[in-house]
Amino acid sequence: MKKSWKLIPIVALAIGLIIPVSAPAAEDTEAFFAASITRENPSDKIFSISDDVGINFSQLGNWPDKLCSSTKDPKCNFNAVDNREENRISATPMLGLCEAAANDDCIESIEISNDATSFRNLTFERYMPDGFSSPLDGNTFPSDYSKNLPRGANASIWVDKEDVSVSPLKYIAYFSYGMNYSPASGKFEVTDVNLAIRPFKEINGFRWDALWTGSGKSGILFDFKPNSTFRVAVHVSNETSGWFKARLKDLSIEITKLNPRNNRLVVAGTSVTVPNFGVARQAEGLASKEAELAQYFGYLKGVVSAAPGNERIFEYLEYWRPILKDIAPKTNTFWTLNSTRWTSSNKCLSDKTRVLGVVSTNSMGYDGNAPKFVDGFLNYRVAGLHFAADGKTLNLGTYDLVMRSDAARCLYGFSNAPVSATVSIAGADGAQNVATTVVTEKDGWLKMKAAGFTFSEKQIKVKITQEPSAGATPAPVASAAPVAVAKKKSTITCVKGKTTKKVSAVSPKCPAGFKKKA
Repeated sequence: MKKSWKLIPIVALAIGLIIPVSAPAAEDTEAFFAASITRENPSDKIFSISDDVGINFSQLGNWPDKLCSSTKDPKCNFNAVDNREENRISATPMLGLCEAAANDDCIESIEISNDATSFRNLTFERYMPDGFSSPLDGNTFPSDYSKNLPRGANASIWVDKEDVSVSPLKYIAYFSYGMNYSPASGKFEVTDVNLAIRPFKEINGFRWDALWTGSGKSGILFDFKPNSTFRVAVHVSNETSGWFKARLKDLSIEITKLNPRNNRLVVAGTSVTVPNFGVARQAEGLASKEAELAQYFGYLKGVVSAAPGNERIFEYLEYWRPILKDIAPKTNTFWTLNSTRWTSSNKCLSDKTRVLGVVSTNSMGYDGNAPKFVDGFLNYRVAGLHFAADGKTLNLGTYDLVMRSDAARCLYGFSNAPVSATVSIAGADGAQNVATTVVTEKDGWLKMKAAGFTFSEKQIKVKITQEPSAGATPAPVASAAPVAVAKKKSTITCVKGKTTKKVSAVSPKCPAGFKKKA
């Protein structure tokens, strides 16, 4: 439903030349975009890895033919909604600031810290100008809670009043839902939740790669300053459940019931630096494997963007590893939290009534599913290129797993007594990799962290243990129930304008606004 070219500034692909080039250190560094790389021929392709951090405007209806200004708009005929793609109605509301008259599905506060300890409030300045999107792309719309539809606003801009530099960074917050209207319930149902913070600076004039434009100005994406930690409180639909994925480190999460419709979600974490690369190829000279990968992942503005959690990301990285000499020449910084549609055949990890946990890593590629419980270990697979731009400095990985304590106890049949855990990192060849690990339990959440491990491909293994009660004979821990044979997944191609996405699942469905390619 969203028009495809509007997503380029949000995707924030970190691209560099095939030959590593070290950039001079700077406190504020403008972020790098794939489509800005100079190509000899406009048809040339650039291969990289994407990281979609959200949309940048609200939409309601069925793009591109039926975009509605409200649920009362006759273009949105809710009585005609059925399983046919052309009759679907979806919504992607960008959620605004909490107000006395609109206190559901909104941003309560954003705080910033330079030491992850002392936080100060960011100040809401204004909403992003409308100039970036046109009526053909989307528009704001009022709420209609009779259909479970929140207000669709614009992204919000926040400032740090204590930043007294000549050209201070500002921050744009994206908090959005993906929703589909269900004729069975007569309401919109939440399918996706996305939360991201992006630093930017305002300049005079227009730039095509801006986060936003309006009133003769543009907002240009920058990298986060080192050790930028944020704590964000939002009011989120209590339909939100399952697993989240994130680009954060040292993350923490708190969820409390707010009212019958919303929970209060507080997420804190430090932005992460994610290595990346860019390889330019002449369109007419693509190797057969490159042509096949380009066809599979799709491309936008000549950029082949492999999603880091795609089921073929490990294959993709292994193809480019020898070509790049295991070097990732560029980096970008991210602060994102996204819901997932991850499923698990283990009953302890498949509760759909609540949020179960968050998996976060700065790895270039990661397993696009919940951690797997195998032989007493929670396993998670990550991968990346070994070296930074100079070809000598090691790229170091971070991994955070935060999960419900009772879900962890369910896996092992443990009591409510304290538990502990060990985190180990093993290479594809089974060799152990030294890493710093931390395990804590607080307020019903078990937090496990590993940092300082190197790439290429690694298996992160978490084992949770519990001391037997004093004087009691420990009961034998039952083996994990046999895991049912997983149903075969299938893959469909979803399109929205020139944007394509691959969706793999037992019963794959296209995200809100996308249509299944025939």
